[in-house]
Amino acid sequence: MYRLKGAIIISMVAIAILSLAVCNGYAQSAEEDYIKKGADLVRHNKFDEAIKEFNNAVAVNPKSSAAYYNLGFAYDKKEDLKNAIVYFSKAIEIDPALADAYYNRAFVYYKKGDFDSAISDYNKVIEISPASADAHYGLGLTYSKKGDLNKAISEYTAAIKTRPNFALAYDARAVAYVTKKNYLAAMSDVNKAQALGFRSRRLKGSLSGLTNAEEISTNLPANGSAQEKPAQIPLAVAGVFFLLVSIMHLLRLIFRARITVEKFSVPLWLSVIGFLVPLFLAVWMFKSI
Repeated sequence: MYRLKGAIIISMVAIAILSLAVCNGYAQSAEEDYIKKGADLVRHNKFDEAIKEFNNAVAVNPKSSAAYYNLGFAYDKKEDLKNAIVYFSKAIEIDPALADAYYNRAFVYYKKGDFDSAISDYNKVIEISPASADAHYGLGLTYSKKGDLNKAISEYTAAIKTRPNFALAYDARAVAYVTKKNYLAAMSDVNKAQALGFRSRRLKGSLSGLTNAEEISTNLPANGSAQEKPAQIPLAVAGVFFLLVSIMHLLRLIFRARITVEKFSVPLWLSVIGFLVPLFLAVWMFKSI
């Protein structure tokens, strides 16, 4: 008798456990399906429909950090920055080690102009994932916006050390170097970026127009407001060249040096032209920078 009751109780417990496992498996499957559908809708720029799918995932599992993260991402794409921060923050509350949520929230803070909050989140990403080149790059962009070019250059350098083929970081560091008027270092970085297949935009030595390198993955913002001017680096090099030519002709005039090409003696009046024309070109190029 007691054995029969024990068998019945054990059977009922087993059935309950099995039913719970089946329900949990169904809920997890449903949650994943909603998130997958939502992500596909985001790729097709159907953000409102995607948000509905992600909310369905939250309804199935209110503790889904993935669902909240994707809600934040969808709102970010929709340019609803306030809600993007809300949902990235909820994802972080559920999973404090979710580096992607910190990274994307940093991007939203960056777009809002809240640079200190962006820096805090990027540093949190580095704390969780020390090898995150993208986080160092994001810090570089943020420090550049704050006008702290030394820290910006340091972060771009850290990004390059972590990812040696990071063309965007080379391009962004080149812009920082141009702003600091370190043209040789800037030229080196531009050449490296181009060797890696990145087409650098015309650079402007101003903090108002940072760089087209701000476009990264789907996370960092694009700055389309920069005013373009002739590329500073080629103009600076050409300006120095013409200035040297002008100085050489000036020295010839001062010392009345004789120049002979084969049997032809170059008259001094040609050096007057050789002094004035390159000097004019050099001045024009330096003014154009």
